[in-house]
Amino acid sequence: MQYQGISLTGTCPFDQFWPLNRFETPVLAALILLSLSPLASLGTRPVQATIGCVGTNCCPPGSAVCVPPTPWAPYGPFVNKLQFKYYPGDFSEFNDFSNGQLDLPDGGAVQTGIPPPLWSHYDNFADFVLSQGQPNFFYYGVQFNYGSSTWAAWGCDWQHGNSPCGVEIREAFAHLLDKHRFVTDGPLQGAAVAISDPSPPAKLQPNGQPYASSLQEQCSWDTIPAHNNCTSAFNLAPDPGGFAQPSSPDFCAAVDHLIQATVYAPALGLRRDPNAALDQFGNHCGIDPASPSLPNIVAHPMRTVIRTTNPRATLGIGFTNAVNLLFAGNNMNKRCQNLGILGGGCIERVATCCDPISNHPTDDWDWYTYGFLAQGPYPDHLYDLYNSEFASNLCGGPLITSPSNYDFLCIPDLDTATSNAATTNDVNLFTQNTLQAFHVFGSHVGDVPIFTPLIRTVALRSMAGIVNAQGVGYPNFWSLLNGHKGDYVPLDSRYQFGGGDPTTLRRGEAFPTDSLNVYDAYFSVDFDVLSEVYDTLFTANPVLPTQVFCWMCNSYTQTVDRSGNTHFLVELRQNLRWQDGGLVDAKDVKFSLLTQRDQSALLFYVLSALLDVKVISTNLLDIVMQGQSVSFLPNLSLVPIVPRHIWELSVDTTYGDVGTVNPSKLDPSYDPVTSGTLIGSGPFICESIFQEDLGRVGTGCAQNSDGTRGGQYLDPGASITLQSYDRTNEPGTVDPFLQWFRTTNAAWGTGSGTAAFSGQFQEFSWADRYDNATVTIQDVASIEACFGKTSSTGCADYSYWLKPVFHPGAPNTISSEVAIVLSHLDDTWVYPFSWNGDQSMQPGQQIQGIIPFTT
Repeated sequence: MQYQGISLTGTCPFDQFWPLNRFETPVLAALILLSLSPLASLGTRPVQATIGCVGTNCCPPGSAVCVPPTPWAPYGPFVNKLQFKYYPGDFSEFNDFSNGQLDLPDGGAVQTGIPPPLWSHYDNFADFVLSQGQPNFFYYGVQFNYGSSTWAAWGCDWQHGNSPCGVEIREAFAHLLDKHRFVTDGPLQGAAVAISDPSPPAKLQPNGQPYASSLQEQCSWDTIPAHNNCTSAFNLAPDPGGFAQPSSPDFCAAVDHLIQATVYAPALGLRRDPNAALDQFGNHCGIDPASPSLPNIVAHPMRTVIRTTNPRATLGIGFTNAVNLLFAGNNMNKRCQNLGILGGGCIERVATCCDPISNHPTDDWDWYTYGFLAQGPYPDHLYDLYNSEFASNLCGGPLITSPSNYDFLCIPDLDTATSNAATTNDVNLFTQNTLQAFHVFGSHVGDVPIFTPLIRTVALRSMAGIVNAQGVGYPNFWSLLNGHKGDYVPLDSRYQFGGGDPTTLRRGEAFPTDSLNVYDAYFSVDFDVLSEVYDTLFTANPVLPTQVFCWMCNSYTQTVDRSGNTHFLVELRQNLRWQDGGLVDAKDVKFSLLTQRDQSALLFYVLSALLDVKVISTNLLDIVMQGQSVSFLPNLSLVPIVPRHIWELSVDTTYGDVGTVNPSKLDPSYDPVTSGTLIGSGPFICESIFQEDLGRVGTGCAQNSDGTRGGQYLDPGASITLQSYDRTNEPGTVDPFLQWFRTTNAAWGTGSGTAAFSGQFQEFSWADRYDNATVTIQDVASIEACFGKTSSTGCADYSYWLKPVFHPGAPNTISSEVAIVLSHLDDTWVYPFSWNGDQSMQPGQQIQGIIPFTT
């Protein structure tokens, strides 16, 4: 289904000179180091963010900050065609959008939305709609190298984050940074949210509130009680520009912490300057230039790695200057030329990266203006980033050539909290342990989180059904599923939905596809197409992604066996069809999960805990995951289900009752588009638009810039046109389920022939007589009581159930209606959640942000 919720992978740092350089986002549930798009000289007004707002009742009346999300519908599509148009970069794409050639552009080459300098332009343009500002999944700050020898050379061994003197030094550094004023006064100009935890506030708890420490908790981290009346973590008063200046409360607090560090580590040899001004407590607010060990500290300057693009350039320069002032005006920082941090910090830059143990020393940098992208619904990235297990052999673990805990922070209590969070399937326990991890991290000043940018994305106002997905904005699966022509009449006719064609939704992509082979695909631009062709077993609520519900399944039960492994017993829907007419069954799901675990270029990571899949019957399977984790369901929701009859190696039994992938189709050169195998079960279908094989399924949907037939490898100017998957109106079609299983069509039950069955959502709603959002035995009993009836005598619901179009030879006799209802028995729509929240009708936690339930 939607793949925008998958995180980036890898550990290589990137320089993004956006929008000039190509940077396509690989998708995977992991983390990546990166630099932020230039946001210098914004000149834009501060924007209030939507944070932790889900459902229709979360906002106080008249709130200017919290805006309820756009309702989303778990059915569609609402257009006949979906056209992807490809460009050489952001400039060309947004130029085309500005000229009315697109309904919905993407989120930019780095998927961070519209650059803030353009916000006022789009806000003030009547025919465009700009999404409400919300935090995205990036977060930035200042981090430290706990494997550095600098700290011990100063006289305070940081002991990988555990020494009291090290905590005091880092608290001193933290007091120099006012994250709130940096966001408002610096190059961001309000286009971000200040944070104190190592996690973006786009990650929401089940109650809709961000995973974040309270103000009281943040204030408790300061080791000096007099500092506990804070405005945020390690901040006592506003510091204009974002950096504490001499004699300010936070500068004086930083001095306090350096003096306290010297108490713990006398070798630091720092003392107060008797000539400095007095602070509010009567202490001199400065470090004595004649401190006995200050020359030694100055002789070991910190090796700094500062990104050259704003806002991280300004952050690094401002922090450098503040630290210099703190240490009596001495130059305490040595600027490294290499922008990488995973080795090679203050040595000549080399071509390779990401191998600090083998290729580069670990002791070559001291602090860095970091950036992470941590997508996914839960802050489960803490385990990989900060647990000692992933700090290579510097903390007693095995040698790891590319450790994810590359700053070598190794705190036992943090290990306990992150391990406990990573190994539970109880969301409440996960939340409890995550907040405890925040506490340990904050009280040790593991690093200094500063901000998460706001994301705002744009669409034509004439497009209705746009969904502002959490942390993503408008360009997402749900907008393409729900998008259609609205009632708004644009002032400029160029901005009509579909360019005047209401049947077509035009979606922009900053760069062309690289591979549409599901086993070889790596970039988000590839998965944008694949997520329309293929379905997933589960999917996530776009406005509250922790709510994962059945998509291709009707229900599931979750258990833990004696070995501590998690089982998902999953019942598939009855009427799933591949777009070429084949039946989707449990073996297809098993094949998809196991082969992508073992063969996918990208999705192997999210399936790394998958142990086995056992087929119990055609529609029933047992998915076995190693251990326990709240991330299992979100991870499973990312995996496309592919047709075994197309991809499987004939007569192979690698996985027992299913085989492996045909090796020829794993070759990077294998092109499903030209081979006629781009076939799934999703809402849109690749169907030929060329006369020589017009309408052929699985091929012919790609067109080169010169109008010729294309394949999976496209150039700027090319396009892919997908058709809505509903083949019930094709001549000769007799299968009423040869359509997407969530298709919507208000004309269901009218017309003639198989086409009368078009609209599986309407058919489900009709079969769900008692509005339980589930077709139950009660519904079946009601229709069976009416079988053969020609009036309401003995059939109170006669007028409700009668659909003459399905039996025109005996239009007044209820007959085939019974079989139709039976074909949907046990079907659900948003299991295990309640659609309408009425516990007497639809028990369960209410799903948030969804379109109102229709009876």
